[in-house]
Amino acid sequence: MEIFLFWIGFALIVGLIGKDRKIGFGMAFLWSIILSPLIGLIIVLVSGNKKPKSVAKYRQFNEIAKKAEYKGRYKEAIDKYMDALYHLENDYKGKRLPKQVEFKHRNYIAKLKEKVKQLKEEHPEVIINEE
Repeated sequence: MEIFLFWIGFALIVGLIGKDRKIGFGMAFLWSIILSPLIGLIIVLVSGNKKPKSVAKYRQFNEIAKKAEYKGRYKEAIDKYMDALYHLENDYKGKRLPKQVEFKHRNYIAKLKEKVKQLKEEHPEVIINEE
């Protein structure tokens, strides 16, 4: 009986570790129950990290901005690039990210800032119309 409780307890811990990974809580917990918490933990550690939500939002706004820019709607393009920038700068503010993810975030932010600056320089009429 005690072994069963420990098994479930450790499986829950493995599930909690898995919730922030691609495998998710449910699958991590299931594998830990079926195979063993140790094998479940190995599976969880092998599964990749989830992509940060801010990256997904960034990509969504970035695509909308590219389409608007292509169609010559520069005010809308700048606005959507700024939305993407907002999410990258604020969604994970104060949270520790893995070095590789943090590097990508900084790279995305720098590219967006440069793109907005470029659009504003090439199309100053957009800035005049904003005010």
